[in-house]
Amino acid sequence: MALIEKQKTVLKGTSKITKIKKRDGKVVDFNPSKVAGAIWKAARSIGGQDKKLSEKLAEKVIELLERKFAGQIPSVEDVQDAVEKVLIEEGHARTAKAFILYRQQRAEIRKEKMQVLEKDTIDDVDKNFDINALRVLKARYLRKDEKGHLIETPKQLFTRIAVHDTIPDLFYDSKVFDNEAKQKTHEHESFDYADWDEKVSIGKYHLNRYHLEAVKRLYDRHNKNRQMKVSWKKFFDMLQKGEFKHYEKNIAEYYEVMVSKKFMPNTPAIANFGNPLGMGSACFVIGIEDSLDSIMDALKNTAIVFKAGGGMGYNFSKLRPEGDFVSTTTGAASGPISFMSLFDKMTEVIKQGGIRRGANMGMLNSNHPDVLKFVTAKTGNKALRNFNISVLIMPDFWEHLKNDNPYPLINPRNGQIVDHISPKLLWERIIYQAWESAEPGVIFYDTVNKYNPFLKHLGPIVTTNPCGEVLLYPNEPCNLGSINVYAFIKENENGELYFDWDELKETTLACTKFLDNVIDVNKFPLKAIEDMSLATRKVGLGVMGVGDLLFELGLPYNTEEGREFMERLMEFITYWSKVESVELAKERGIMPYLSKSFYPEGRLPFAGFDDKASWHLDWDKLVNEIKKHGIRNGYTTIIAPTGSISMIAGVSSGMEPVFSSVFQKNVAVGSFYYVDPAFERVMKRAGLHDEKLLEDVANASGSIQKIEYVPKEIKRVLTVAYDITPEDHVRALAAFQRWTDSSISKTTNFPADATVEHMKKVYELAYNLGCKGVTVFRDTSIKSQVLVTGTGKEKAKQEEVEAKIQMNAPSAAAVSVGEKCPECSTKMVLSEGCATCPSCGYSYCAVA
Repeated sequence: MALIEKQKTVLKGTSKITKIKKRDGKVVDFNPSKVAGAIWKAARSIGGQDKKLSEKLAEKVIELLERKFAGQIPSVEDVQDAVEKVLIEEGHARTAKAFILYRQQRAEIRKEKMQVLEKDTIDDVDKNFDINALRVLKARYLRKDEKGHLIETPKQLFTRIAVHDTIPDLFYDSKVFDNEAKQKTHEHESFDYADWDEKVSIGKYHLNRYHLEAVKRLYDRHNKNRQMKVSWKKFFDMLQKGEFKHYEKNIAEYYEVMVSKKFMPNTPAIANFGNPLGMGSACFVIGIEDSLDSIMDALKNTAIVFKAGGGMGYNFSKLRPEGDFVSTTTGAASGPISFMSLFDKMTEVIKQGGIRRGANMGMLNSNHPDVLKFVTAKTGNKALRNFNISVLIMPDFWEHLKNDNPYPLINPRNGQIVDHISPKLLWERIIYQAWESAEPGVIFYDTVNKYNPFLKHLGPIVTTNPCGEVLLYPNEPCNLGSINVYAFIKENENGELYFDWDELKETTLACTKFLDNVIDVNKFPLKAIEDMSLATRKVGLGVMGVGDLLFELGLPYNTEEGREFMERLMEFITYWSKVESVELAKERGIMPYLSKSFYPEGRLPFAGFDDKASWHLDWDKLVNEIKKHGIRNGYTTIIAPTGSISMIAGVSSGMEPVFSSVFQKNVAVGSFYYVDPAFERVMKRAGLHDEKLLEDVANASGSIQKIEYVPKEIKRVLTVAYDITPEDHVRALAAFQRWTDSSISKTTNFPADATVEHMKKVYELAYNLGCKGVTVFRDTSIKSQVLVTGTGKEKAKQEEVEAKIQMNAPSAAAVSVGEKCPECSTKMVLSEGCATCPSCGYSYCAVA
């Protein structure tokens, strides 16, 4: 579909009303366009399509205000009263009714927001976020006193994050920074940051003790690297005197992209920046060698990471198989699965101490002698309940599967073949277990490493984070954030929708820099992790709100037209993130491991680059810039889970389709309908939104496909997760993967009656289309699945299907689907490959 060029709406004339009094008593500039916007919103809710009429009515409202409040300042309520009066007098009773109802609803919402935030008034930031978002912020992120009362507002939260993330910018100022690292090392000076709490600032933004701790930590690192032109005393003196005050514009920029809901960093940055833990990374990978010392060191280091609130991934394939010879004791090895149980038990213990329960990804290579035991290790949810598990499919597997030749299993202790297995048996067992209980997932070794920039010098990547989308070497962290692409839908003066590519470009540039700063300012839990993070400087800029965006643009998720837009969208974000990474390399320096990567050879880490016919942007120019100036970040794009942050932004999660247009949420005091915001807007524009529609959609499992009175064109566009075939889920995954550096966290949904053979075909399609991994979920395959998308007869039908397939006990795919959320007691569901709370956004994947 052709996207409309950007246009602006401007009311004629200049209003004599220049100020308005807000509800909190503050007097601010009067914006006439807001009056037109309010009228237009009311008109659209009843199917109105004449935006120019809304502007004419707004002019009449302003004329009325000018007559009535000459020389005075009207209040917000006065303006709303005037809108009602004009609408009624001009014969627009239906619009007036819609406006009055909207006004009443807003009053109720304001009251509820004040209750949630424990405040007497709400500010502009509070207004930007819906009730559900504020509940998530309160439950998970806002500071509380020892009695559980809030001592922080959303505005203060986003301010402390923005201040913290701006700190690295000071250290790249040319007055203090030497990119060539030719300075002498200044003498170390002690500093008690607690004594200076809130006593110094960057412009108007005060630094708390944890901000100052980060300032000193960065100074010491740059000083050690011989990059500081001044001593600590001199640097701090400059800070006190306001010589860095111009960086307040950077704080304002980072603050704005968050409060406008264009971007959110991952959960740890929101929770920890400007707070004691100070860790902005979500998850990590650790290497495990075939020795007890290595295993125990990994166990200890993982506990430290969990305490700080991170998740951990491991590949256990270097451990000798169960029963193998142990020379030091002349005994038999217990095998990787038994050692995984140690990590599982430790997670149970440590989960009480951190900000969330620790999440694990356990991987085993397809050619390990214990692979069959690994595949079935979680059957019945009797073991490894704190693990996601995935099989790393080695390159030689496919040829053996194709020819049905016995597949060799190799003892990692000596590299010798110790057994063979039917590749068909192994493949079908993997898929059966996924059909039965959604695990294990699979990761494709050859596709992952074909686009691995460091393969030649660092060897293959064999490990991922707990949700499988971040491909990492041992000691690398996840530094993630997501752009809300739904935020870039705009309306022109005719009420037509367009996608604002220019604004998306500017946001991508800002957010790439935001994430690069996360690496610098991070308070890492382990020195080895800090060193590796600074060496490869991987960041992961992802997306959320894709499902809602496609709803609004009229692009079906499950069509070639929709997938073409997905590809273009991800190509655009990846391109501009790399443009910014080159600029950062010029200003701040290249990543230390640039020479160990394939970037100097003119290669890029995604399949789309190899297909020139698919390019929409000048990739040749970018590659030449990288060859000339280098690049700062090993990866710039990853699509991670967005459970909590997409709830804060009020949009669909990640690159997933909308799960359900309407679903019933069951809580302690009863149940209510949750309506997807984009679905609501589309239906209001079509004049179809009412209680009957919501009831019908909820009874149809959240889908409109069988509702007779909904027009065919709307049905074609508003497809939800289970309207989409598994094949089309995978095709969408492949479309995004073509332009994504790392991998993608996404669930491929199957209906309850899907067969194992059907699932096998989809797995093989994913491999053939270039996906790097697959996570699947067959509806009702976990007995305690709880996201109720239907009511009445539909719900009974689901239960009948479940009974027919004689389910085993749930195997806790993605850790704990079906268990209660530890924060709000709602039962967990599977989304983006991870157990997530549909009510408050809590996720066992640390990135979300």
